[in-house]
Amino acid sequence: MGFSFIHISDIHLGRPFSGLSEYSFDENIRNIYKNAVEKSFNNAINAAIEKSVDFVIISGDTFDSTEHDFSSKLVLKEALNKLDSNGIKVFLICGNHDPLSSYNKNTFNYDENSDIKIIGLNTDYCTKLPVLNKNGQTEVLIHALSFKDKIFNENPIKYFENLTEEERKYFNIGILHCDLDGDKTSIYAPCTRTELEDFNYDYWALGHIHIPSRDNSNIVYPGTIQGRNTKETGPHGIRYIQVENKNIIQNTFIETNILRYEDLNIDVSTAIDDTSCCQMILDYISSIITGQTCELYLLKINLSGCINFYDCINEDFFKNVSERINLEFNQKVHVSEFNNLLIPVADKELLKNDDGISGELYRASENSDLLNDTFEEVISQLQKVIKNCCFSQDEYDTFKIKLINNVKEECLNLCAKLYSGGNKEE
Repeated sequence: MGFSFIHISDIHLGRPFSGLSEYSFDENIRNIYKNAVEKSFNNAINAAIEKSVDFVIISGDTFDSTEHDFSSKLVLKEALNKLDSNGIKVFLICGNHDPLSSYNKNTFNYDENSDIKIIGLNTDYCTKLPVLNKNGQTEVLIHALSFKDKIFNENPIKYFENLTEEERKYFNIGILHCDLDGDKTSIYAPCTRTELEDFNYDYWALGHIHIPSRDNSNIVYPGTIQGRNTKETGPHGIRYIQVENKNIIQNTFIETNILRYEDLNIDVSTAIDDTSCCQMILDYISSIITGQTCELYLLKINLSGCINFYDCINEDFFKNVSERINLEFNQKVHVSEFNNLLIPVADKELLKNDDGISGELYRASENSDLLNDTFEEVISQLQKVIKNCCFSQDEYDTFKIKLINNVKEECLNLCAKLYSGGNKEE
């Protein structure tokens, strides 16, 4: 027999976006912000229906606040009813943002026989819940624990039990909102990956961390369905899991976000002038968003590289590039921040004759005797700390040359930047 399910977490209905930037004043962008979370959630629900999954797991922080506003409750109720009408079961636990204490008995008016269940409600031990397949047979056993209050400052593992021989016949899923491999003093159910692995469950549906897991292990944070600030970069979505004969045969991330934050690190060393630099930025952005379905991208762009048109990269350049990006991508892409990490090409003759700090640093970096003496002193100190720091002669010479060359290059770049900055101030 086989089955499939969708794993959703950290929906945070009712949470506002933060750090909206100047672009939030644009009416079209305001509307995207306003509807992003609901649309992202609808994308998740539609994916579950399109995949014809057997059930959906929501692993905590469905709401952002213990005060469930009417609009947020309505969004969730409509989504749950849509799943229910398509014969899809739902298992939802409470997280630190929406603990059990924030739900009242009649929040959703689903009776105990409904396929829509808020579970893990007995916080003295984990809930064990069999999931019946279409033939009325148990194929899945769920082990779930909810947050009773906002703070859960003990290891939640003690509430779970090892599997019995009978339970090992089923596909076992643990559902937990927790701080995995974090600070042991965390107030958000701290535990370790090893502790979870020791239970030998077939899948752990976790919540709390907003950045999605990047591997295909069976201990999974799907992340939040929609990033809300510049720290929550990259794609956000849900996990689709397909199981055959107790084996996970598909573990796929499905993107649901409407708006995406991105940090782009663009090396423009090969650009010959400011116009080609601009085109390189546009090409890079195009490669990122091609084939994507997001309605809006907010970018932080970090420009790096050693260039000979350093003086052309100024506020006017960044303003013009931002405007060009808006036009090129039909207002779909906006730059929230530019970081200039560029380095000017060094003029060694000017630095050699400079009587300021730039010249002093450059001449020091070219002083072979000084660099050799410094290197030997560093190695001497290292060997006192690392007892087994032993090189063959060839290894020693290679390491020495590489390190000194790196120091010289970094020093040259620093000198060039200092010197260029000094000229600009004059």
